Amino acid sequence: MLYRWTSVYLILFALTAPIAQPLWPAYSAFWAEGLAPFYAVCGALLEIEGGYYHLASDSTGFYLHSIFLAVLAALLLLWDKKNWSQQFQPYLQLGIAYYLGMQLGRYGLDKLLKQQFFLPEPNTLYQPLGYIEKDLAFWSVIGSSWTYSFWTGLLELLAALALFYRPSRALGALLAAVVMGQVLLINISFDINVKIYSAGLLWMALFLLLPKLKGLWAWSSGQVLAAKQPLGLPFRQSQKRFLKTILLLLILLNIGWPYRHRRHWNDDLELRPPLHGAYVLEDGQQFYIHRRGYWIMQQGRRQKSYRLRYLPKDGLALYDLQSDSLRARLYYRQTSDQLFLFGQWAGQDVSWRANTLMYRELPLLQPAQHWRVEDWRE
Repeated sequence: MLYRWTSVYLILFALTAPIAQPLWPAYSAFWAEGLAPFYAVCGALLEIEGGYYHLASDSTGFYLHSIFLAVLAALLLLWDKKNWSQQFQPYLQLGIAYYLGMQLGRYGLDKLLKQQFFLPEPNTLYQPLGYIEKDLAFWSVIGSSWTYSFWTGLLELLAALALFYRPSRALGALLAAVVMGQVLLINISFDINVKIYSAGLLWMALFLLLPKLKGLWAWSSGQVLAAKQPLGLPFRQSQKRFLKTILLLLILLNIGWPYRHRRHWNDDLELRPPLHGAYVLEDGQQFYIHRRGYWIMQQGRRQKSYRLRYLPKDGLALYDLQSDSLRARLYYRQTSDQLFLFGQWAGQDVSWRANTLMYRELPLLQPAQHWRVEDWRE
């Protein structure tokens, strides 16, 4: 009974989790926005203060949603008078395996192409370590290593491929459990806001692994197990092959779709927007241009960000993040090692000259070259 409840719960979790899929982004948004009023009412009844009720990473709404799905799965089993959950159990397990494989494939390819653990931005590199939040500090250090990102991504892709193929599904579940166990530990330890979702993926891996433990032990010890009678509704072999092929093609398309316009296999080599980098003015004031469209001023130990919009004829417009009011309108001219800016900042005419800081030459971004302890002394 508990195993069947878990299978129903995990399918509901997979169908409604607030993780956008590249081929159907509106689907997760539908659940995230549609259920928010219901969870807002639940939060009010539970006297939860300051709750965010859209389904999002570790939001109050997602916590309530996880509890609601547990109750819903139990009710569905109580109403299951014809024991459909038992008859469809193989297909529920297959759906969980394919969903877990799809997500591991997405995250694995993200790492392999260095899209997830991207190169640290200039403003992060020049920020004192003690003033950086734990999640960003972890992301930045890991993002400085192509080797780590590549091999962890490859491991996740291997787990995903193993989950798609029935004879290797036990091995895939074992790899997935190891991978997701580490991911959940990292998310908790470094306060990264995907704790609920990573816990759900770990649960899926353990759910798939549990029935296979006996088979894995038998395989490792050279024993032979008796074949089990397959459960589930009968389908012709040709029908099964056709449906699985279509489903796997959709999954592979969903995994690879975000990268259809990529120019490089390594995100570190992708073209950055104009002016991207770090600069220092003549008075020592540093500022940074972020690849996501932000102008960031260093103010002592803290940083102040503005939304950046590029204008025609080498122009820039800066907007306050809170009020969205225009902060500055500037024009620029750039040389190999300097940036000249002139225009208006907060209503005052300015004319600045800034030197370019070579942030990619910082020690954190240099390749590992120390194979002996003596190498550190050179």
